[in-house]
Amino acid sequence: MIRIRAPGRINLFGEHQDYLNYPIIAMAISKYIYLEAKKVSKPFFSIELSDLNENLEIKLNNKELEYFSKRDYLRSAYNHYIRKGFRFHSGYNIKITGDIPVNAGAASSSALVIAWLFFLNSINKNHKKLNKYQLSLMGYDTEVIEFKEHGGWMDHFTSVYGNLIYLEPKNDGPEVIHKSLNLDGFVLGNSLEKKETVEDLFKVKEITKKAFIEIKKIMPNFNQYRTSLEEVKKFLPNLKKEYQKKIIGNIINRNLTIKAKKLIFNSFFDEKYNNNKLRNNFYVKLGNLLNEHHYQLKENIEISTDKIEKMISNCLELGALGAKINGSGFGGTMFAFFPNNEDRLVESIEKIGGEAFKIETSNGVEIY
Repeated sequence: MIRIRAPGRINLFGEHQDYLNYPIIAMAISKYIYLEAKKVSKPFFSIELSDLNENLEIKLNNKELEYFSKRDYLRSAYNHYIRKGFRFHSGYNIKITGDIPVNAGAASSSALVIAWLFFLNSINKNHKKLNKYQLSLMGYDTEVIEFKEHGGWMDHFTSVYGNLIYLEPKNDGPEVIHKSLNLDGFVLGNSLEKKETVEDLFKVKEITKKAFIEIKKIMPNFNQYRTSLEEVKKFLPNLKKEYQKKIIGNIINRNLTIKAKKLIFNSFFDEKYNNNKLRNNFYVKLGNLLNEHHYQLKENIEISTDKIEKMISNCLELGALGAKINGSGFGGTMFAFFPNNEDRLVESIEKIGGEAFKIETSNGVEIY
């Protein structure tokens, strides 16, 4: 029996920044897609998706498969391996389950893709196996490129690498900095509000991209990576209000992500953080950055909801150091950060009709 698990993630910094080629910081969490596979003598993969009450069969004739839905990720992953010259000859009975909130911004679909790709990579006998970077890119191609979706690289890289990653888009592919670090004190809250991810994400994306085009017309020296908010401010009154808000929100969140990178990746790994006072100071700084980031997502990027705002405000009133929406928004999940007080956060979130889960930092996709 082969047992594999691939984690979901929380997006610490960087919502709605990937399509601007801005960096993100994400953390793999202890909520997973689980895959169990038992070898059989018959030449096919028999796959049971228990949580969805679905079953499918893939015959191992090593030819590309036809798709039967708009997001036929399992067949897409198989096709990507076939295109690369991989061949599969041993059949398996496979069961896939999960405990990641579905369609809630915690990357359940990407974890499914990564668990499946990792399985196919591990049973391959006749082709050089993919490394972590290649596996992450194949996850992106399988889910996003193949079906012309709007997501970025973050979910797949986080699920493969695990722990914390800083990801910055580059012309020749994303640059990834990975750190093995356990951050304590997070609770994931599911609002149970159904997300309209595709339509709303597309709307925010198009407004934001248009805003950056328009500011460039009236401010030719504008550079989305380096121009400061102070430099931009005198030009903003010439733009529509919705354009002004998206430019302000994204520039501020760009800067917050850079600050968070310095805090998390440059300072936290020093042995001095064994000192409780310094560790607590780090936690306070991280919480403040999370709160500042969420404020922009609420006020200027405008992706929050009334229920999520209530969940966040209740957690902060209890004393949480930081809280923010998680993922593309318009429903789905949030998280709060309050080390040693997770049970209080769980109770607060459940009291207003949400689901709550204590989460820990997780390893990437693995056999367990």
